[in-house]
Amino acid sequence: MNAKVTIIVPVYNTADYLQKCIDSIKNINFDSYQVIFIDNHSNDGSYEILTKNYNKKFRIIKNKKNYGQSYSLNKAIRLAKSPYIAIMDSDDICLEDRIIQSYKFLKNNREYALVAGRSNIINEKGKLIAVRRFTHKPDLINCRIFVDNPVSHTTIMFKTQIIKKLGGYCQNLKFAQDFDLISKILLNKHKIKILNKQFTLVRKHKKQQSFRNAKKQDLERHKIVLKNIKKKIKLNIHFRSLIKFIIFKKDKKFESLSSQTQIRIFNNLIKKLFKNDMQKLYYSALIFSQKNNFKKRTIISILIKYLILNKLFVKDKETLLRVGKSFLKIIF
Repeated sequence: MNAKVTIIVPVYNTADYLQKCIDSIKNINFDSYQVIFIDNHSNDGSYEILTKNYNKKFRIIKNKKNYGQSYSLNKAIRLAKSPYIAIMDSDDICLEDRIIQSYKFLKNNREYALVAGRSNIINEKGKLIAVRRFTHKPDLINCRIFVDNPVSHTTIMFKTQIIKKLGGYCQNLKFAQDFDLISKILLNKHKIKILNKQFTLVRKHKKQQSFRNAKKQDLERHKIVLKNIKKKIKLNIHFRSLIKFIIFKKDKKFESLSSQTQIRIFNNLIKKLFKNDMQKLYYSALIFSQKNNFKKRTIISILIKYLILNKLFVKDKETLLRVGKSFLKIIF
């Protein structure tokens, strides 16, 4: 009988943290699972750690060379025989109730293709260093793919057959393949749920891919955001400049424009992207609450416009916090 859940753990040179990851999986509160560890030709002893931990629930595979994470993930998805697949990064910690809570949600809510949860950040020594906030409302999750990834990849569980039909992970992407997958799911009208439950601890360290390849990750993110927007509206030269300015914090064409013109371009973009005024406010606050180089006048004008359109009433807690943070950034 096949396991109900397959946990896929791509591994590449994470020997310093791999044992703790393996131990956390062994301690989960769920019995019907298999783990596919797929080592992407590590050279730091990671594969040896895997083989020392082998048991009947573990399947260990080593690639003949470094084919990249997308290749490894897709290979493991093809091999998985479970109806549900969970993804786990090999330097992170899986919390004991993560798998059972994800499994029960997908089994009891058949209209959803994917479920995820929250993940706080720990350092090399396992000390908590940051509490992360996540978007939970479905209509706001849909907004986020037009600027960034709303989901913590190392917390996801999805229906195997749906992801196989969508083609899995894009192997042309090396650093933002998870964002592309989430975008594909949502743009193909499948539903995603982010539970307000702690699922994993994400380890931040200097060797991790997102730390070493932040610029390359932003390049891929930029490509995905443009593709997502093009699925919904026609992209003109001004919208392209704006998106480039949002993601890279600079664009000579956009920076050369007056505040009034920048405001007009921003408003035109979100008018075309969103029909709901709360979505427009959320998208604006999402961008302005993060590091950005917009002029103060531009930020104030846009936020006030959408606050007025919402009659100064913001029921959603996350949106309210982001609006507040945006104004605080202007003041300080």
